[in-house]
Amino acid sequence: MERTNNIQREQRRIKELAREYEEKGFQVFIEPEGDSLPEFLKDYHPDLILKKGDMNVVVEVKTSETIKNSEYLKELSARINSLENWKFELVITNPRVKDNLSNNKYQEFSLLEIENRLNKVTSSIDKNFLEPHFLYAWSLFEASSRAILKADQPTSERKLNPTANIKQLYSYGIIGRIDYEWLNKISQIRNHIVHGHPVQMSEVKEKDLDKLIRMTEDFIKEIKTFADIVHKT
Repeated sequence: MERTNNIQREQRRIKELAREYEEKGFQVFIEPEGDSLPEFLKDYHPDLILKKGDMNVVVEVKTSETIKNSEYLKELSARINSLENWKFELVITNPRVKDNLSNNKYQEFSLLEIENRLNKVTSSIDKNFLEPHFLYAWSLFEASSRAILKADQPTSERKLNPTANIKQLYSYGIIGRIDYEWLNKISQIRNHIVHGHPVQMSEVKEKDLDKLIRMTEDFIKEIKTFADIVHKT
């Protein structure tokens, strides 16, 4: 069964990579064989061959289990990288770790804690240095989004991944299409900052920070409304 799962994961990743490289303008050959292989690769079975202009890339996709046949990969890599305009890439794919909160490993802020922290952000914003305020406001938005999903959809699985959270908010009608697209857009700015990539100051706009704070405040109000209704019933 484990061997079957490994093969299935590899096949899924091969197809994903093929689509990604096609979108980048590469000519993609999936598991080529016979006459589709150049002479020096006749004794091998590469997962993908990519071509774009003078660039040629041979891709092997393995799991941590199937990578154990390292001699084959070393030999293949050495042969390819010795050639001009050829490159070897090894892609490791493993089961995705579930990004949910069901194991209670992570504690959540109370609504009061979110409110107090949000007030601190609002009262301390430096318009000349918005990034840290934006990141902290984003963290509180994520906390409030999980809280409102729990209140609105108590049986749904809460996610740690912010992209999944945003999708759930839209799927359950908590936010509309415009807010959904806006959140996805500014989440990219958040990613650039968190991962240490350059961000133009103009990308972090004060109006976006204000809207993020207002949205978090609105979520808190709605959660309180849910609580009042449940208490009265």
